[in-house]
Amino acid sequence: MVKSRNLEQAVRYTLAVVAATSAHAANAQTTEAATSLEEVVVTGSRLKSANETSISPITSVTSDDIQATGLTRVEDVLNNMPMVFAAQGSTVANGSDGTATVNLRNLGAKRTLVLVNGRRIGPGSADGRNYADVNQIPSALIERIDVLTGGASSVYGADAVAGVVNFVLNTKFEGVKIDAGYSFNNHKNDNGQVTPLVRARGFPLPDGTVNTGFGKDVSVLLGSNFADGRGNATFYGTFTKYAAVLQGSYDFSTCSLNTPTTAARIASGQRMSCGGSGTNATGYFQAYGNSGDSLFTKTVDATTGAFRDFNPATDLYNFGPANHFQRPSERYTAGTFLNYDVSEKVNVYADFMFSRNTSVAQIAPSGSFFLTPDISCNNPLLTTEQRNIICSPANLAAQGSTNSINMYIARRNVEGGGRQATFENSAYHVTLGTKGDISEAWSFDVYGQFGTTSIVNGNLNYLSNEKIVRALEVVPDPVTGAPVCQSVLDGSDPACVPWNVWRPGGVTKAATDYMAIPLIVTGNVTEYIGSGSITGDLGKYGVQLPSANSGLQVNFGAEWRQEKAEFNPDAASQAGDAAGSGGPTVPVKGGFSVRELFSEARLPIVEGKTGAESLVAEAGYRYSDYSLGFTTDTFKVGLDWSPISDVRIRGSYQRAVRAPNIGELYTPQAVGLDGTTDPCAGAAPSATLAQCALTGVTAAQYGRIGANPAAQYNGLLGGNPNLKPETADTYSFGVQFTPSFVPNLFLSLDYYNIKIEDVVGPIGGDNIISNCIASGSPVFCSAVKRNAQGSLWRSDDGYISDLNVNFGGLTAKGIDVRAAYSIQAGAAGKFKFDLTGTKATESGVQPLTDGPKYDCVGYYGSNCGVPNPKWRHVFTTSWQTPLEGLDVQVRWRYLGSVKTERASSDPQLRATFYPETAKFDAYNYFDLSASYALTKTWGLRLGINNVLDKDPPIAPAGNFSTCPTGICNGNTYAQVYDTLGRYIYMRASASF
Repeated sequence: MVKSRNLEQAVRYTLAVVAATSAHAANAQTTEAATSLEEVVVTGSRLKSANETSISPITSVTSDDIQATGLTRVEDVLNNMPMVFAAQGSTVANGSDGTATVNLRNLGAKRTLVLVNGRRIGPGSADGRNYADVNQIPSALIERIDVLTGGASSVYGADAVAGVVNFVLNTKFEGVKIDAGYSFNNHKNDNGQVTPLVRARGFPLPDGTVNTGFGKDVSVLLGSNFADGRGNATFYGTFTKYAAVLQGSYDFSTCSLNTPTTAARIASGQRMSCGGSGTNATGYFQAYGNSGDSLFTKTVDATTGAFRDFNPATDLYNFGPANHFQRPSERYTAGTFLNYDVSEKVNVYADFMFSRNTSVAQIAPSGSFFLTPDISCNNPLLTTEQRNIICSPANLAAQGSTNSINMYIARRNVEGGGRQATFENSAYHVTLGTKGDISEAWSFDVYGQFGTTSIVNGNLNYLSNEKIVRALEVVPDPVTGAPVCQSVLDGSDPACVPWNVWRPGGVTKAATDYMAIPLIVTGNVTEYIGSGSITGDLGKYGVQLPSANSGLQVNFGAEWRQEKAEFNPDAASQAGDAAGSGGPTVPVKGGFSVRELFSEARLPIVEGKTGAESLVAEAGYRYSDYSLGFTTDTFKVGLDWSPISDVRIRGSYQRAVRAPNIGELYTPQAVGLDGTTDPCAGAAPSATLAQCALTGVTAAQYGRIGANPAAQYNGLLGGNPNLKPETADTYSFGVQFTPSFVPNLFLSLDYYNIKIEDVVGPIGGDNIISNCIASGSPVFCSAVKRNAQGSLWRSDDGYISDLNVNFGGLTAKGIDVRAAYSIQAGAAGKFKFDLTGTKATESGVQPLTDGPKYDCVGYYGSNCGVPNPKWRHVFTTSWQTPLEGLDVQVRWRYLGSVKTERASSDPQLRATFYPETAKFDAYNYFDLSASYALTKTWGLRLGINNVLDKDPPIAPAGNFSTCPTGICNGNTYAQVYDTLGRYIYMRASASF
């Protein structure tokens, strides 16, 4: 393929010209009257329109809507929209990356394109992703948020597969506006389902009423016209701070819930209990013979110090209380928008945006997570009882040893405190451009854009796996007889300090300091964009149909985009030496560029006729040439028909693509956390011996493979440079009613159908093993690699190979509903009613091309992800009261009921499940707010969200439940439900 640098050179030349023109314009003195460029550009199109209608379905949230919620985090505003599903956010602790992302239609954040004022915003982190961090958006500047359903690649390029979220910011402000707020969460701890379980284990319960999650924010917006109104300069600055919330503050999350460990126990009526991790505070010690038989499973009694059998009912570690429910965070944003009319027909503009976001994610302490040191029989730290059990003649013979035993040791570093992941993300976005009129019929817009995000991520309170093993391999000093590390005697590590896990109170600070390992990851991602287009109204030349009043509109343009990412973990992170880090953190480095040509056209076919008040056709096309060695074609066609002014019917078809991102292409392969279940683990596996044999289990191992009590299993994860783009076909059809006989009424129904093929990503460890068991397919079964004991989690040589591939497909189908009505109620004031809802009819996953598909509508779990109810809505009632300046609003947020995916009849999902928490009932949340204009300058708003303080649904961990790490936190789906109780806020604003 012949490559050319002409477009890149043109972009750089344009940037230089724009910068020079801006400098000249700022000093120009002219008395010519300024003429503003009046235009309406609808999200999803580059063509100007006389109204704000769109052939593609768009749902909008205005600044008034946002202010009425009292929410200051953009992620929280978006998560209230029925078509948005929870993704990364403030309530993710274990698995957090410090960002907040948007997941439209449950198709994944990487398939949602985020725009600011119609222009792409770059990747939000340096790990190779393609999707944005909405923490970078200053909520105080948002005029509205447009959510466009389905593909828009022909207009905006790759990644607009599930849809587009366009943040329209106020870039031409006049005056001064200061806004400040304070908020907190209030909750009454009275959960009758979990509180008895906490008491039964003797764990402390939190206070009866808790006030937590305190937040404060302030924003300043300054704007002024200059040069006799020909220019405007707008400046903004914001600060937001939220305090940490611990799971231990809430009764339903103060212990780590586990389900019964076998199907038989579930059938007998055994209930869930406070459980947790086998890596406990006093140690889990287990050894196997060479034949695979377990020799012993012991722990140290915390009270007596006895070396007794490990009891899962009492000895699992409760890791919940120390985990964050809400991460503490601080965020600064600042920027400026400049516009200047060089002449009556030419405007130059420049945007600068900066954001700095810091947060901390805390989870339970580090420790030895089933490492396998050789324990010497003459280890002086062993008690006589321990030595007699560990080094019994039978055990030594079983391992073919004479003086040591190799064993699994799991022991929590409770002396060192919780693991903390620190995130610092700094982002800059700069745009320089010029736009205007070439003639009466033609206009242009040319801009260059640069964006960069740099990250500094740290990990504190982690222990080194290598040093843990050295600190456990202890022998007597040949001179003094005192305990000493073998590595000190052989000179391999003279600094080693013995870790005495063999008796209560035996651990010293010197030992934990020796094993501690600080970690750091740095990275940077940059995006360059050069774009230019011209728009023509050919109706000015008479190019129009005789049946229409206006003519053909066209847009032609070219775009160049380049992305580069570099993700640099330190040596210890790359080696996976941090205990409890989930495996190696691998470096990522790569980039690509794409050159594109695009066009768009809109043709009025009939206007002002009987049976066709308006009939308009629309089409678009984009050709993309990637440096990765492939090209793509995306296009759209649509029709908008208003038979009468009261009715509007629209339909469209769009082809969209998503090119594989840098991480999917270039991430090195490494073993990390992936699946949540092993049907062949436990004393009574849910799969048969014949089924488990397909996954590599021997008859001797069947029923003897330990299950992971934290429901975390290994996967071999990594990139694939041979990936090809995803393709998506999106169909939409909608009807709108604005009946003249009912003034102020608006109704709309929009059907969407998104089908994605050649999906890029891992298939999923749970998907792979369940399909192996169900079908015996060698494609799936060959990916299961068990270690010598048959485990998929106790060592890095047991895992499921789950690399990025082009596989199967995804589908999303449903109907969006919108209704709005306002009425003047005489002396009672004015009422407005607004309903936005979504009925999902299909959320399909096809693991293999041409293979079976399962549907996730109405389900949640490790395969289906966050709860996916059939119906969700937000219904708002606003009351403009007779008291001047006082407005009241009530919102009703509804989430339909869902079930665990394991209760599905589909064989790809169906499995034994725990019935008590298998279904989440429908949730109704009610929010109340009131605003009062004290004067023309000062305003006040008070509100409470989740007025009734409804507890979230309970989702315990374990093999018979579905609460995956990352998307599930604190025994529930914290990003989906109002987990922290009532949200109480107060806001004050002043405008001058």
